[in-house]
Amino acid sequence: MDQDRSSSDPGGGESSLPLHPGRLPDGQWMFDWFSPHEFTAHAFSRILFRKRSPFQEIEILETRDHGRCLVLNSETQSYEKDEYIYHETLVHPAMALHPDPRRVLVVGGGEGATLREVLKHRTVTEGVMVELDSLVVEAARLHLDTFHAGAFEDPRTRLEIGDGRAYLEEGKEAFDVIFLDINNPLEGSPSQRLFTREFYTAASRRLAPGGLLVVQAGAATPLNLTCPVTIYQTLKSVLGRCFPVLSFVPSFASEWTFVVGGEGLGEPLDLPAEVVDQRLALRLTSPLRFYDGHMHQRMFRLPRYLREALGRPHPLSQDGQLLSEQFPGCSLPG
Repeated sequence: MDQDRSSSDPGGGESSLPLHPGRLPDGQWMFDWFSPHEFTAHAFSRILFRKRSPFQEIEILETRDHGRCLVLNSETQSYEKDEYIYHETLVHPAMALHPDPRRVLVVGGGEGATLREVLKHRTVTEGVMVELDSLVVEAARLHLDTFHAGAFEDPRTRLEIGDGRAYLEEGKEAFDVIFLDINNPLEGSPSQRLFTREFYTAASRRLAPGGLLVVQAGAATPLNLTCPVTIYQTLKSVLGRCFPVLSFVPSFASEWTFVVGGEGLGEPLDLPAEVVDQRLALRLTSPLRFYDGHMHQRMFRLPRYLREALGRPHPLSQDGQLLSEQFPGCSLPG
């Protein structure tokens, strides 16, 4: 989604906010708008990378407090200082719930951090990553080394550049865990087709017996729960057994949701904290910074407002009725 990078109000009217970076101290500023009325502001020192691919505009910034940041089509992806919270929450609960995850697929995840977390597990014999945009991977290799941490060069990695939906619909290989780490379903973006019942059905056919499917499901703010509720109910309509996972990501200033599902998936809270810790100790090649048995119990315990929203009837996302988000995105100079 292309954004107007001027100092006008994203809501359409004149703004009294000093959006031009020259009017603020400490260099340049990025404004990440949640709505026409709410934003977070991050000072940054320089833009390390800015190019437009056939699919999107790609930017990497060096922020003052949160390290490097990847922005795609004005949508913030992750910040260096706390991206591990997002990526450990996405990956490790499902990996801990699976008895023996060996073949793992990541759809999206261009900066390589999801793949990095997957490959920390000794059980994994192959990690396949399917990314639509080769320029995102190129930019990550150049400027986001702490994100991928060498995962692209791991001998277990197979990197495929192409459409994730086509890969799942046309292929035959089975996977123990599939992670859908894709951009939010912004109106008009290619990712909208990766949040539908038809796509989840195609993905479910690529799961090995006992396999798990995990989807990033967006912010869980009481102001707007459309995205996580729609994703949860759509995935549940395909897999039957689904559970939301929740973690607060400081740089996003929001709780963030993920959904893990599988036909034979048991109750996640029945997995004791000590068993989670034992599995991690046996499997991991390097320690984690956020997820452990204690956090496992916290992640699957949802606030009441979210539990109630998830339980109410809601339209499913389908090819003929796509889940669609609209928000102003990031304002950057230049």
